[in-house]
Amino acid sequence: MANTKNIISNILRIGLAVSLIAYLIYSGAIDWKFLSGLFVSWHFTAVALLGFFLLHFIIAYRLKILIDAHGLRLDFFPAVRLTFIGLFFNTYLPGAQGGDLVKIYYASKGNPGKRAEIITIMIFDRIIGMFSLFVTPLLLAPFFYSDISGNAALQGLLLITGGVSLGVVVCVVIGLKMDVEQGRLFVWLYTTLPKGDLLKRILVTIHSYRHNKKQVLLAVMLSVSMQTLVIGSMLFIAAAILPGGADARMAILIPMGFLATALPITPGGIGVGEAALDGLFNLFGLHGGAELLLGWRLLMVLLGMIGLYYYIRADTRFIHHDVDAR
Repeated sequence: MANTKNIISNILRIGLAVSLIAYLIYSGAIDWKFLSGLFVSWHFTAVALLGFFLLHFIIAYRLKILIDAHGLRLDFFPAVRLTFIGLFFNTYLPGAQGGDLVKIYYASKGNPGKRAEIITIMIFDRIIGMFSLFVTPLLLAPFFYSDISGNAALQGLLLITGGVSLGVVVCVVIGLKMDVEQGRLFVWLYTTLPKGDLLKRILVTIHSYRHNKKQVLLAVMLSVSMQTLVIGSMLFIAAAILPGGADARMAILIPMGFLATALPITPGGIGVGEAALDGLFNLFGLHGGAELLLGWRLLMVLLGMIGLYYYIRADTRFIHHDVDAR
């Protein structure tokens, strides 16, 4: 029964994605001929592709930092392989989080006693990545004050991203400071709820980062710097495919467009992200948001093939205990 529901859900989501893309084409928001610029202006495309390639090395290093801080060991190049495997499945699977689930499977491989901790760390890694998407527009806002001051819609979006960012910071700070092992509320939860022991392991895993604040801060700083690389690469795609080329104002809009792709409404946010970025571009009188995101998807299809290669060869254990190294 559950499998049937999943199949129906995936079919509906794929149908919605196709419908959104069809609408964008019909409305004139997508002009396929622009995408030929990826080949015509291949030098811009090559720079963008290099930027996204390097991006996944930084993502891998961020995961390595968080894993190593918990007393486990994830070497850098295995982390790179794991990251590209996740990219392949995020790009090619119909589900929105397919790559994350595959990464969790391979990261847990050979670590049956640490599965809950590894899953928690990888979710925490994902949260840090999402946090950087929310906070980047706020960091860029002062550079576009004159454009934002007269735009109520964009001001509202920035207030939302600011509220979410603050909420994440507050939750993490509280989670790091509270006594999740001996606190009365937590002890009651562990003894009352089903799978209470599992909940305790998850909360203790997050709480343990109170001893590794520098590593968490470094992971956040890496994530924000990654957004700079993403924005720069997207601007090169814009220079390749859009008639008006790249515009500096796109920098504050691109992270917001990527937030829409993270919504699990359609597979990989296809259609939703294109519509969102196109609408965001319109706030500044810009055009080509949908084509820009489609250009990014095409480059991810190419990079995803690296993940396919590593997936075929994924017959090794990625994460080890510290004692395994001795």
